[in-house]
Amino acid sequence: MRRCDLPRNLIRASALALVISLTGATLARAAECPRKDMLGTSRTLAVDVVSFPRVGLKSFPQTLPLRDHEVVLTFDDGPWPPTTPKILAALAAECVRATFFLIGKPASAHPDLVRRIAAEGHTVGHHSWSHPNLGQLKPDEAVEQIDRSIAADEMALHGVATTIPSTPFFRFPGFESTPATLDLLQSRGIVVFGADLWASD
Repeated sequence: MRRCDLPRNLIRASALALVISLTGATLARAAECPRKDMLGTSRTLAVDVVSFPRVGLKSFPQTLPLRDHEVVLTFDDGPWPPTTPKILAALAAECVRATFFLIGKPASAHPDLVRRIAAEGHTVGHHSWSHPNLGQLKPDEAVEQIDRSIAADEMALHGVATTIPSTPFFRFPGFESTPATLDLLQSRGIVVFGADLWASD
């Protein structure tokens, strides 16, 4: 899977985009594009947490089963009121769906943006509570970052603060994990997303 934090003019360079979801989860189907010259979303890729517990060739030996010219667009951090609406507008203009890995603290401050991301057909994943390097934290602090992130995102999405995510996708800030945190997430059935391509943003 390719992580692309790109402006709209660079999104056009991709041949096809697809959206990822959890196997068995219900996801809004991508709307038909009103114009044929739009990028569009080619398909929804269901991610089975048993088959794909950790993906992204920059960090792991496995990636998602993408077809030629397919990318999974992902956006880290946020939601941020100055930029998230602009990204959503650019994606909507091209009928493209993406995956947003959200930080719990701003998600709790801007739940309306979290709900908007989901309502517009995008996937919401988790990206820690406050974006520290989890590889440098004590184990209990790293777990707290993960749990608070999931709880904040779930509260914004569904009104319930739970550490059982409705979409069990997690990306480590800076892609910095430890064997213990990787094992913890795998034991909880949460897919860890690295990236095949870094945008170096």
